[in-house]
Amino acid sequence: MRTLTNVDAEWPYGLETTSTRPQLATEEIASRLGIEAGVALQHSTIKCLEPGGRSAMLVLSWWKGRRRPHARPHASFVAELGVVRLPEEQAHALGLLMDTVAYRVMRTRLDVHSTPVETADLILPMDHWTIRLQLS
Repeated sequence: MRTLTNVDAEWPYGLETTSTRPQLATEEIASRLGIEAGVALQHSTIKCLEPGGRSAMLVLSWWKGRRRPHARPHASFVAELGVVRLPEEQAHALGLLMDTVAYRVMRTRLDVHSTPVETADLILPMDHWTIRLQLS
């Protein structure tokens, strides 16, 4: 069992990028990024791995433009916790059954002007995670 305390922390173990195809912004993603629906976005799906190689969580990210790989392009973030029934692709990636309920953390990173620069869904299996967030 793992405990999530910081939704903006870097994952300390292995990562596997499973998708990097561009996508058009849905209404929900557009709203989170403060853009119009249908705008072309960069997208990635990353599987975060436990030290033993088991899937720990998925991170689905959307952003406009180019990412700077070693720079921190954001100053702060906002996050919302919910739950989601896993579609087949996500369930398979996590080694779970389709329609399993998982935690969904919707994190949006903001620049120094509070403008969204990236948004992501962190998908965490409920039977492997406890959520314990500290308020500052």
